Amino acid sequence: MPADARIHFVRHAETLFNVNGQLQGWCDSPLTERGEHQVKTLGERMRNVPLGAAFVSDLTRTRTTMAGALSGHPGLVATPMTELREWHFGSWEGQPNASLWAPVFSRLGFTYAPGSADWPTLTENGFDAVLDGIYAHDPLHRAETANDINTRLERGLGVIVAAAVEAAESGAGDVIVVTHGAVLGTILRQLDPGYRPRAGFPNCGIVTVTARNGRFVVGEVDDSCARPELTAPVGNSTGGL
Repeated sequence: MPADARIHFVRHAETLFNVNGQLQGWCDSPLTERGEHQVKTLGERMRNVPLGAAFVSDLTRTRTTMAGALSGHPGLVATPMTELREWHFGSWEGQPNASLWAPVFSRLGFTYAPGSADWPTLTENGFDAVLDGIYAHDPLHRAETANDINTRLERGLGVIVAAAVEAAESGAGDVIVVTHGAVLGTILRQLDPGYRPRAGFPNCGIVTVTARNGRFVVGEVDDSCARPELTAPVGNSTGGL
């Protein structure tokens, strides 16, 4: 793989559920005014970045964010992928965050609080225990298991990485992917098992992954499009997602 193959992963812009502290998952809610500002800022941020391909979760909030990201690339059409959807929270979707996270944290020996500083410790060995805990607490067992999520992401990342290789080899540029906060953590750990995020990903935060010496290198979170003066506090990886 060429050393300069790059994939820019972006979390969607702020939504009403994010602000309300509701679990979003496969549900959708409209962007807030701050989210619309983030989308415009993202478009300016990506305007001068050469892009050869784009992939997006097929949910509305990610599609809207991608439309802004590609405002300076009118000839590029994003490919929607169900594989890039957020974790599916099953019966908990639309419910207050604490209704799910409190029992899941407790099951793993932690106490939940919004923006919990325990999240990195809780997920030190990966997300599987958290995901299976969500499934276990879903009374209807509609939530995805760890295997469900890992399998669909492996399938989706195969397509995305192949596109990044092709774009780099042809000189077309980088690849942009718009997805969701929790699933972004899973994606980055699949690409680089040693990756440990310091905190959650802000709305419209960008993480660039570079292929270098046959492995993936995950860059620092770029929160320039989050526009902190307009957005809610960042760093809550267990928020509305």
